[in-house]
Amino acid sequence: MSMLPAPSSGARGSHVSRLAPPGSLTKRIREGSVDLESGLDAKKSRMEEPGAPVTNLAKSMSKSMMNIADKAKPAAGRVGTAGRVGIAAGGSKPKVSVTRPGADRRQTTTALNDRTNSSKSRPGLAREKSSSVRGPAGAEKPAGKAASSKRPAWDLKGRLEDMEKMFDHTNRRVEDLETEKQTLQTDVEVKKEVVVQSSEEIRTLRSNIERSEQELENLRKSLRQKEEQFNEETVRLKRQLEDELYTKNSLERRLKGLEDELSSKQTEVAGLKNSVAELSSSRAGVEASLSGAKTELEAARTQILALKTESERKSEEIKTSLAAQEEMQAKLRWEESERRKLHNLVQELKGNIRVFCRMRPLLGEEKDGVDEIRHVNIQGEKTLELIKTVDSANESIAGGLNKNMKYDFEFDRVFGPTSSQADVFAEISQLVQSALDGYNVCVFAYGQTGSGKTFTMEGGPAIENDESECGMIPRTIRQIFEVQEKLKEKCWQYKLQASFLEIYNEEIRDLLTSDTNYKCEIKMSDSKGTDLHVTNLKSEEVTSESQIASMIRRARKNRAQAKTLCNERSSRSHSVFMLKIEGYNTATTETCCGTLNLVDLAGSERIKDSGSEGMRLTEAQAINKSLSNLGNVIMALAQKNSHVPYRNSKLTHLLQNCLGGNSKTLMFVNISPKEECFSETLNSLRFATKVNQCNIGTACKKAAK
Repeated sequence: MSMLPAPSSGARGSHVSRLAPPGSLTKRIREGSVDLESGLDAKKSRMEEPGAPVTNLAKSMSKSMMNIADKAKPAAGRVGTAGRVGIAAGGSKPKVSVTRPGADRRQTTTALNDRTNSSKSRPGLAREKSSSVRGPAGAEKPAGKAASSKRPAWDLKGRLEDMEKMFDHTNRRVEDLETEKQTLQTDVEVKKEVVVQSSEEIRTLRSNIERSEQELENLRKSLRQKEEQFNEETVRLKRQLEDELYTKNSLERRLKGLEDELSSKQTEVAGLKNSVAELSSSRAGVEASLSGAKTELEAARTQILALKTESERKSEEIKTSLAAQEEMQAKLRWEESERRKLHNLVQELKGNIRVFCRMRPLLGEEKDGVDEIRHVNIQGEKTLELIKTVDSANESIAGGLNKNMKYDFEFDRVFGPTSSQADVFAEISQLVQSALDGYNVCVFAYGQTGSGKTFTMEGGPAIENDESECGMIPRTIRQIFEVQEKLKEKCWQYKLQASFLEIYNEEIRDLLTSDTNYKCEIKMSDSKGTDLHVTNLKSEEVTSESQIASMIRRARKNRAQAKTLCNERSSRSHSVFMLKIEGYNTATTETCCGTLNLVDLAGSERIKDSGSEGMRLTEAQAINKSLSNLGNVIMALAQKNSHVPYRNSKLTHLLQNCLGGNSKTLMFVNISPKEECFSETLNSLRFATKVNQCNIGTACKKAAK
């Protein structure tokens, strides 16, 4: 340690430090410890033995040792020359010249040990630093003399110079200590890396030892098995030897007897030689046959190779066909998406609310005395003419309104009395396809009582036996299942949920259950949306057409019906069949959600004609009121009013989505062929004309949530 100026006389006694002097790198040897360098030297000597395998760990450790040696030698040079470097004027740091000698790859471990143990030469460096103290002019003075001479208290300049020299000396010591610290840190990191690599090698060796022990155990098991087999073979051979010895003794006893027979046997041997010659000839024939079999075998092998080549070629062709099939499937899915878009465009061009007019044929007693229907003239597929005729005997002079009049009407389609249920459904099947594509669809039948609305929507009473009488509801389900089966090839899967309700006297009833304790109300699905749902309404998943037939039977049983003067079996409520269709494409992850509403409205009737009284009168008033509100909604939509009175009745409230622009809507206007119902027919056709003139906007496709 460098010598500092002696403390003043007033200072306390000298204190001896127990720490190692700065710059000294002498290691404190602990008892029982093993130096890491000596362990590495021993390991390196084992690795360098002739014939010893060189591992990757040894190579990486050799490279790291060589890098340590390259770094250690310049550091030692700096330590050795630190005492001989002069302090530049102004307190600048000493400049150290570093020379990097070449490193020998075979001496890397020795260099690491030399560097680790180089602390033994550090005390000399400290003594060299403390052996001289520079004076004010830069001349060196002995350390003892500098310590013994004291400057007077008034020599502030000299004392300041001494303090600067001490400060420079302390800076050099700090730099040396920092250098030694970095060297030691590098040394520690390298040794840590060596330890980690040694640990990895130890784990590898242990795994090799375990694998070798496993192999040794297997060899021992095999050896035990061989020993057992050998013992068994030895016992067998001993028994065989005993048998041979017994046979030998027997043969020796028989030898004398056989010698007598030798002469006779020699004669037999001559005959046997002839037999051997014959057998040799036979063997030649067998060898020829064997050669032919070998030739056939080679031909079979050649044929097998050809078949393998053909099989590989066919496999490639199959793979190519599968790739082409997958490409065609992708094209089919794309074409299905395009078809849906074009189909929706066609339906939009046809109009959002389409109106079909249907007139039923004359039934039973209605045909008596009537040859043809004279007051309705169907002029084409889209037009009809309503003719009011008055008999001349009943004409009055002033009766200006009683003269013959004609009313022309035009709709999207007009069906006459001869049109079948299949003809009618063929026109609305496109709307059913729109429901499968994810759009809301509504089909409702409007008309006076007894005009055939229920027959059109549900079918006749014998739909189970006669398919021609099936109405729009069963035919719709049949088409949905048929299209569903076809779309399975295009990776579409559908889930159907059906419900059936009626609106009776402004009260919603569930037709699929006979329990009347639950009250059904119309609610919005969410606060921001426009979708409506009916609370406490039973919904059943549909998996077959037979379920729909069962649902129709239950609905007919529970629906309100009564006999009036106008109709023998009059519906006293509005029935609504709702089918929710959810689709998912497993290939494109596309989803869709559509709702199909099929509505059978109760017939409008004149109370004086129907003769309704009591409960029938209340029902008729509720029916006429709801139909009147439906007309008010249609008028508001046609006039583009800002407020549409949907909530004035349960019927218009339930059909709000169908009439409000988010649905593709079709209305059947059913008219009676009886001439005495001319006024009701005229009112129905006028109402249908107003509906046909409404423009409610474009329906939007819905995706499943």
